[in-house]
Amino acid sequence: MPKKSTAATETWTGTCLCGAIRFTVSGEPDFPHLCSCSHCKTRGGSPMQWWIGFPLSSLTWTGEGELTWYDTFPSGTKRGFCPVCGSHIAALDYGDTTIGINVPALDNHDDPRLVPTSQSFSDDAVTWLPRVTAGQHSTGG
Repeated sequence: MPKKSTAATETWTGTCLCGAIRFTVSGEPDFPHLCSCSHCKTRGGSPMQWWIGFPLSSLTWTGEGELTWYDTFPSGTKRGFCPVCGSHIAALDYGDTTIGINVPALDNHDDPRLVPTSQSFSDDAVTWLPRVTAGQHSTGG
């Protein structure tokens, strides 16, 4: 389902692989980036994760299921995933007002505002993929 827009607020929808977890967030997407930290790589089973931020206050869980949260950095950051299919959905830094959404969980990934403009923990990235430097868009490779 594509995102829908109104003049004042833009709403984005998303889901896990099995559909038990559904959510909506609204507002302008913030800080599109890749993360190559050891937690993202191990948890995601890939060389990086693709994240985007939204205001935490705009998040609404709409599905039948509930996320399971895991403290990847105790008292610092927790990650939310579907307990049924294991899809990675969200990350939340304790005390923050922004929720990180794993971009592949969004129903619409084809928006130029989601293109990563930086890469966290780039020193820990695999050497065979190009890096995204601050302010530059990834061109793939």
